[in-house]
Formats: sequence, C-alpha cells, structure tokens
Amino acid sequence: MVKTKEKTSSEDDEPGGDRCIFNFKLSIIPEIFSEICSIFTYKKSPSVTLIIPAYNEAPRIGKVIKQAQQVKEINEIIVVDDGSKDDTGKIAKEFGAKVITHHKNMGKGEAIGTGIAHAKKDILLFLDADLSNITPEKIKMLILPILKGKADFVKASFGLARGRVTEFAIKPIMKVLYPNEKFNQPISGQFAGRRKFFENIKIEPNWGIDISILLDAIGNKERIVEVDLGELKHKARPADEKAVMSEQVMETILKKSGHLCSEHAMIVFSDKTVFSPIFSKKVLRFLEILKGKKIKIVILSEKKVNKKYREFFDEVKIIKSDYSGKKIVSILRGIVKKDGLNMKNVVIAANRNNFDVVAGKVGLAYCFSNSSKKLKEKCEVVSSLAEILMYLK
Repeated sequence: MVKTKEKTSSEDDEPGGDRCIFNFKLSIIPEIFSEICSIFTYKKSPSVTLIIPAYNEAPRIGKVIKQAQQVKEINEIIVVDDGSKDDTGKIAKEFGAKVITHHKNMGKGEAIGTGIAHAKKDILLFLDADLSNITPEKIKMLILPILKGKADFVKASFGLARGRVTEFAIKPIMKVLYPNEKFNQPISGQFAGRRKFFENIKIEPNWGIDISILLDAIGNKERIVEVDLGELKHKARPADEKAVMSEQVMETILKKSGHLCSEHAMIVFSDKTVFSPIFSKKVLRFLEILKGKKIKIVILSEKKVNKKYREFFDEVKIIKSDYSGKKIVSILRGIVKKDGLNMKNVVIAANRNNFDVVAGKVGLAYCFSNSSKKLKEKCEVVSSLAEILMYLK
C-alpha cells in the first residue's frame, strides 16, 4: 500500500494560501464598517413645501403652480384658497396642488398661518399667487442658499419699480428703527425658511405678515440672504387697497419695534388708580403715551370722568360699590367681546375691592402698595403708573 502524505498548510496549492484568505478578510472590514456607518449617519436632503396664499387668482394660479412643479426640490405644493369667489381652488386642484379652503376671506396672514399648519416638509417656501413671469430658475434661487447651508431665511428683491410708500415711508422708517438692516426690498411675499422657524413665530393676520416675518427673522438672528430675482410682475391693485396695505405694514413695523402694543390690546383701570391724588400731575402725560401706543383704554369707575380726560378713554363704564367680582368680570367680558378681543389681551391696573376676581381672568394684572391683601395676592405690585408701561407688549 502506498501511503499518501497529508498536505500541511505550508504546502497549499497557492503560495501563502491561508494567509492570503486572512489578508483578504482584513481588507474588506473597513469597507463593511464604512457601509454600516453610512446607514446610521446618512442624512437625506431637506425637502421643500411651497405655500401659495390665494384670493380670487383663478386666471393666474395655474401658471405659478406649473412653474413650481419644474423645481425638483419642491415635494409638496399647498394652495390656501382664502375664501375666493372664483375658481381659484378648483384650478389649483386641477394642476395637482393640495388645496386648503377658508370658507370666508380671512386675510393673507391667516392664509399663510394655515399653510404652515398643513406643511410637512423641512423648508417652507412662499410665493404670491399673481406672479405672471415667475420661472423655475427664480423659484430655485429662493431655496438654494438654505439647501446649501448658507442661509436660514431667504427673501426676494426684485426689479419692479417701487411705489412711493416703500421708497418714502417703509424704507426710511426701517432705516430709523433697524439701522443695521439694509434691504433693497423690505416688503416681499417671496421668501423661504425652515419650518421650525415659522412654527415658533406669531403670524400677523393681515397685510403686515410679510414684514412681520422678516422682522422676526432679524429678531431671531437667522442668517438672512436677500436674492435679486430681477423683474417680477404682479397684478395691478387699486389705490384704496394699496392704502390699506400700507397702513397695516407701517403699523406692524411700529408694533414689532415696540412703539405700538401688539400683544396687549386693552388696559382697564379701576377708580383710585389713574386718578389717584398721588399720580395727578403725571396722569395726562401717561394717558397720552398710552393713546400713542394704540391700546384701548377703559375705566370702570363709580364716578364720571372729568371732561379734561374723557377723550383718552375708549370706554367709561360706571359700576356700583356693591358690585361683586363676578359681576365686574361679566361687565369686562362684554366690553372685550364687543371689541373682538380676548381676555388674555387685557391688562388691568386696580386698587379697589372685588378686582382680585378680575385679576385672575386677564393677561396681566397690577395693583399698588396700598391695595388690599387679596388684590396683592393676585397682582404684580407696582410703585407707579409709569412702571406699567415697561410691561406692555
């Protein structure tokens, strides 16, 4: 019998046999590790929701949607039909947009707020519905700086000849109140930003919305980029509509800069506060400042107000000394409701019995060092009327 010799590892057919296999296995480990890491560290590119607030824009809305659909980064298009009387919503649906409908016209700000609430993507882009010469290239310019990580908020500048309001009113007041911010076109309905930013700001309900959002971006220290889109053609608007728009924009700028009240819309005084002997010399100036802030001024008093001061009050309500706190709250609710406000928008300055009940129902409540113990428990104690001005928003 012939014995065959068993092969040892050193006598493998291929030189270095097992060692080669071992080295091969080692060589693919970094590759596998890299693949595993990429699975856990992969970040998908941010996607974009386009929001178009629209009111009676049936002749124009389709063009804007069609141009936007050619921008691959836009994954969702929402048209907010703000109570249109024409076929705006119907046409937007035919072009493939998601349509959210307001049953009555609520204003541009409310339409923008509705769009934000329904958006699902990371970046929100806003376009006006009446742009007749918008192109995919112009649209993309508004989102590229954010997609590339070079900006948090992008707004459009454009070649439309600016009206007198922007040139002689808006830009000068911006220069005074925001001297470090220089924008070629402060008011623009074409802008983009991250959804997180929009979800955490207050949405103005009217035409002041565009400038309000820009001022919030400034206040939040967002990285802002203004891009020049060249000429943008909007539909012509009547002079009376422009006047309303201008007034609302100016008012918004003054509110945002703290010169007008925005959050607190009404201040209510009880007797022995604004007409206390302690403050008699300063009361006229105090009322003048309040009036200048466009806040509604109300007094609930047992006595009539002197004619000298009557013009400063939007409402004077006579109440009796034996009125309960519940009765006073009921009276105040009626005044607030009549003005279309909420009790949380109300500030009170009180110094009489039963106003402790009212203090628990309003946004802010103040009393004085000589007020009753019950009132002090419900109110912030201040030393003067002027101190209250510091807390008005």
